[in-house]
Amino acid sequence: MTTQPSLRSRILRGTLVMLAIAVAFGALALPGVYRLGGGIRETLYRNYVSIEAARHMHDALDALQLATRDGTVNNVLPASRGTFMHWIDVEEHDITEVGEAELAAKIDRAGRKLLDDLAANPAVRQDDEFEALDAQLDTLVEINRVAMFRADSRASRMGLRLTYEFAAGLAILLLFGVALSWTLAATLSQPLDELAERLRSFSLRGGPQQRLGPQPLKELQLVVQEFNRMAERLEQFEKLNIDRLIYEKNKTEAIIESLEDGIVLIDPGGIVTHINEIAALILGVEREDALGSPFDDLNSSHPHYLRVRAALSEGANHDRIEVDLHVRGRDHIYLLKPMPLRQSEEEQSFGTILILQDITYLRDKDRARANLVATLSHELRTPLTSLALSAELLEKSKSRLDSKQQELVAGIDEDVRRMRTLADDLLNLARGDPRAIRIQMVTLDIAELAEAVAKRFMTQAQQKQVEMVAQTKSRGLQVRGDPVKLGWVVSNLLGNSLRYTPAGGKIEIATGRGEDCVQLKVADTGPGIPAEIRNRIFERYAQWSVDGLETGSAGLGLAIVKDIVEAHGGRIFVTSSERGSEFTVELPAEV
Repeated sequence: MTTQPSLRSRILRGTLVMLAIAVAFGALALPGVYRLGGGIRETLYRNYVSIEAARHMHDALDALQLATRDGTVNNVLPASRGTFMHWIDVEEHDITEVGEAELAAKIDRAGRKLLDDLAANPAVRQDDEFEALDAQLDTLVEINRVAMFRADSRASRMGLRLTYEFAAGLAILLLFGVALSWTLAATLSQPLDELAERLRSFSLRGGPQQRLGPQPLKELQLVVQEFNRMAERLEQFEKLNIDRLIYEKNKTEAIIESLEDGIVLIDPGGIVTHINEIAALILGVEREDALGSPFDDLNSSHPHYLRVRAALSEGANHDRIEVDLHVRGRDHIYLLKPMPLRQSEEEQSFGTILILQDITYLRDKDRARANLVATLSHELRTPLTSLALSAELLEKSKSRLDSKQQELVAGIDEDVRRMRTLADDLLNLARGDPRAIRIQMVTLDIAELAEAVAKRFMTQAQQKQVEMVAQTKSRGLQVRGDPVKLGWVVSNLLGNSLRYTPAGGKIEIATGRGEDCVQLKVADTGPGIPAEIRNRIFERYAQWSVDGLETGSAGLGLAIVKDIVEAHGGRIFVTSSERGSEFTVELPAEV
């Protein structure tokens, strides 16, 4: 198998070739540059020495010529002779130009002869010899000056040639670099473009055409191998994932079909994506026709479907929608609960699940309870009548009783009257007519009423080791209401708090003034009311048990409380958490 070249090796080879070219050009150019620099430096220096020697000899001759005119030749001659002989010797050892040696020899001979003549006859003037010798020295200077200009011209030519050579070398390096870059770019870009195109069009079901072929570079081949392995793993994962999704889908459908309630799944566009057999039976539609159709337009005129659709439209803002339908030979009551499908409250809904829950048995139990309460309320009338007669007889003979016994008789009489009123209210409530509760309006102070009722629960609170605090010091909280009915409201709220508050807990009853109303609050440190029952806590027969604590007798207490408060034109609401509950009653303040 042929080993594929790597990108690193290609770049390394190209870089080495460019370096070799640069070294070759340097090897060719550097000697020339060195020669140019050395030759110019040596030539200019020696020409300069020759010109300097001629200048010093000129100076020596000028001094002698001046001395001949002044008659001081003997004084000047020794120094001038030494200077002249030194510099003529320097010149004869610094010959650089053609004809310079012969000229130096002539100057040497003429100078020696002139110096000898001046030594023999100092008084004789030698102007012609001086002029001839000066002319020869000027010629020597001119020869070297011309040589210097010629060396400069030669250096310029050599520098220009070297410039062309360097430019040619750089051009060759540039062309080679461009060719190398283009080759590498083409080698890299083509497979990378192919890889990007495959990734853009990648499909888990693409099959063999999604594999990449061999690549010219080792690194690209590694990338292609990883891509092909990834594609294979993704295809295997997709196969497993599809099998898993099919399994989960079948399991979900089996669970939905096994439910006794009707289930309809609706996507965000309002299209029915699933409907179980029970829901199709309740709505009177065919499952095949409903799937894929908008729920609001199932192309069905069945009265059940029309009534459910109308009920959902009319009760869009309500959590509980009930509808009566005749299904399978008897009347049924269905609770319609449309619930958004989302993983959390912050996320957008990805559909709606419509639950058609059969609550017929619950309503049957409600009617049975109502009948039972009505029967019990009716049966209570006879013993309560006997108790009332007994209380009246005791009341007539109270003059023979002491003060404590009279107080007990008064309490018995008040409790009997309250129980007879409560029995009548229970009977009316069982008949489904909360408006039948009779209200006798008088002006009363809600703080005094709350304080009086709270005193009756102090003993029970102490026995249960629960602290009960009444913050009812403020007076002037006047309302128009029935003291018996409102007393029963306070009694029920305190009784519930005492029932659910564990030992060591605290119950607080407070009164105060709100905005255009008078408020009565009963707060406890019990376990709180579960969220699932909090919204229907004031409905009839609503009961709950927390940690095994006892529940109310029939779940009617808070329903009666709500009816009494609303009969007074007020409202009642509750706030609850794990730290306890607080019931608030708001009644219109007397103007």
